[in-house]
This record gives sequence, structure tokens and C-alpha cells, in this order.
Amino acid sequence: MNRLYFITLVAVLAGRPAAASAGDLAAEVRTVFSARCAACHGPELAKPKGRFGYVLDLARVAGNREMVVPGAPEESELWELVRRGEMPPDDSPAGPLTANQKETIRAWIAAGAPAPAIDVAATISPPDATPSGATALTRTLRRLGRLHVVLVHFPIALLIAAAAGEFRSAWRRRTAPAAAVHFCVLLGASGAVTTAALGWLHAWGGAGVGMPVTLGLHRWLGTATAGVAVLTAVLSARDERRGIRSGWFRIALVIAAALVGATGHLGGTLVFGDDFFTAP
Repeated sequence: MNRLYFITLVAVLAGRPAAASAGDLAAEVRTVFSARCAACHGPELAKPKGRFGYVLDLARVAGNREMVVPGAPEESELWELVRRGEMPPDDSPAGPLTANQKETIRAWIAAGAPAPAIDVAATISPPDATPSGATALTRTLRRLGRLHVVLVHFPIALLIAAAAGEFRSAWRRRTAPAAAVHFCVLLGASGAVTTAALGWLHAWGGAGVGMPVTLGLHRWLGTATAGVAVLTAVLSARDERRGIRSGWFRIALVIAAALVGATGHLGGTLVFGDDFFTAP
């Protein structure tokens, strides 16, 4: 009996410093977020950047698996943005983070992204609470936006394949439209429109918030790509009816392929960072 009591006492005493350390770490991170990040992502802002306005709600931040993977800083987009100095950016109102502040955020994620008790209580809904229609709609739209990262590969592959196929036809001096090229253009254009719409939803849900300039270029270039792809599809359909390939179609297809490649590059930068190929 005495032995059991001793083991229990040691276990309780051993757990106290860890709990205190986790609470202190959460408080330190919240202080950093309040001083450096709340100016752009604070809850009091009417239009927070990237619609990410809950930076002080650590429980909610930790629950966003697109931003934080508790226990794995290297897999967390938040840490990558902080590590690269992109969040907050150099021109933010509070200025960039110090090395100690960055390390505090890294240690917080590595410790499992703990939240203060006040944050945990705030995220618990009463038993009779039900989400409002607006909240349910918002969650649905955000989930739909995540499909952007899945579908984006299709218009890239299809439009570039169509350009390669049309180049082959031009090289062989064929004037008749190729059925495979027409098919790729039609499917690629429909995919580009769908992907562009989902991309706007994905950004609205907070994706890419740490790189606002790159995100803006990616969104508008993607929208332009969808527009040019639709024009290319219209020209391809016209050529199919006429039975002869036009120069205007080939010009539009080259532009569409170039745009989709550039847009895809910017999307890759948002996901992996601009130092993806140069980082050790």
C-alpha cells in the first residue's frame, strides 16, 4: 500500500512541472501573437487579412490542421511561414519577429500546441447549442475550397498536353483540328473555371494568408487563366465546325498553357515556399 502511494505521489509531482510549463508556453505564445500578429489577424478587426482573425484563440489555431500540426513544427504551415519570415511580413505594423519569438512559436507547436484554460472553455459549446445556418454554410464553403488543391492538377496537365499536341500538328503541317487536342482543351477549360472558383474559396478560408502578394498574384492570374482557357475552348469549337485549325486558336492555346504554368508555379510557392529548391 505504501509503495503504491509512493508511486502515485511521484507521478503526480512529475506531472506538475509539465502542466505548468505547457501553460506558461501557451501564455508566452499568446503574448507574441498579441504583440506581433493581432494588428492584422486580431478578433476586433472588421476585415482581418486572409479572413484569419482568430490568432488569439489558441485552441482554434491549434485545431486548424492546415495551419498547425501539434507536435510537428516542420509539418505546420504556421511554423514554415514564421521560419521564412513571411508571417508577419517585414512591412507589418508590429514589425518582424525576433529569433526568441520564433523559437517560442516553434516550441509551442512541438509541445502539442497547448491552449490556456480560458481558450479551451471558450471553444466548448453548451449541450443545447446548435450551429447557425451561416456557420454551417461557412464551414461547407471552406471544405469545398480545399478541393482546389486536388483539382488544380487537371487543368495544368490538360492545357499543357493540348499545347504539346497542337505543336505536333503544326510541326507536321496538319491543318485539320486534332480530336485529342479539342478534348483536352474543353476538359481543361472546364477544370480551370472550377479550380479558379474553388481557389477563391480556399483563399477566403485562410489559405496563403502569410504571403499576401503571392496569393494576390496567384488568384488573379488563375482567374485570367480560366478566362483565356474558356476563349480557347470557344475557338477550338469553332475550328471543329469549320474543319480547319486557325492561327488565333494556336495563339490562345499557347497563352493559356503559359498562364496555367505560371499560376501553378505561384501555387507551389504558396504551399512549399519560394526557397523550396534552394533550402538545405
